[in-house]
Amino acid sequence: MTEKTEVNVVNILTNEFTTGSAKDTYADCVFIEPEENDYKISESFEQMLHNEQFLNAVNEIIEFGLYRNQKDYGQPYKNTMFQLYAKYTYEDVCRLLEWEKGEVALNIGGYKYDKKTKTYPVFINYDKTENIADTIKYEDRLETPSLLVAISKSGRSLESEDVRTALHAKELGVDMELFVRKNKDDKISKEFYYLGKIYATGRAHEFVMPNTNKKAVEIQYVLETPVREDLYDYIVS
Repeated sequence: MTEKTEVNVVNILTNEFTTGSAKDTYADCVFIEPEENDYKISESFEQMLHNEQFLNAVNEIIEFGLYRNQKDYGQPYKNTMFQLYAKYTYEDVCRLLEWEKGEVALNIGGYKYDKKTKTYPVFINYDKTENIADTIKYEDRLETPSLLVAISKSGRSLESEDVRTALHAKELGVDMELFVRKNKDDKISKEFYYLGKIYATGRAHEFVMPNTNKKAVEIQYVLETPVREDLYDYIVS
């Protein structure tokens, strides 16, 4: 187990990974606690395990989780913990990239670079509603199953740190992963399809976002694996 994996697992089991409202939601979900230079099972969780019904329920959940993981996510893509075309939430992505803490969607804002893990997930909401602010009305688009054009956050230039990291990710050893969903207002699913690794082609230019005085940068990326035909048609239609 690597150090970053250990930190990620410990933070999940101590409720230090969650942020925002989820922090309170899972306030009682603390399964381990510090003991000298290590960790032990938390007192509250240990006491609950003395209840046979609770213990059986925990074992059933673990067995089901392992079964579903193997069934739905048993073929990870390249050197990632993701399965191509499987669906993931923001929290899933942060956890599987082994970040120390999760991030709420507002703080991610389309993409976020985590320096400790050198991972850079990009989240695309493909269909944009007409009533959103012009400063966040990004014209992200798949040009072909292998080419993506994505827009930086507003107020960025070619010299901005996040833009430079994206443009030079390969040389910097940064993993960029692409996640796309059709419509963020989908009431049923808040998950993104994982479309694999991407890297910048070198084509990038600054522009002023329509109806604003804010600059942004348009960047073209290559998808290492072209999007499956049926999924591509669904996303762009």
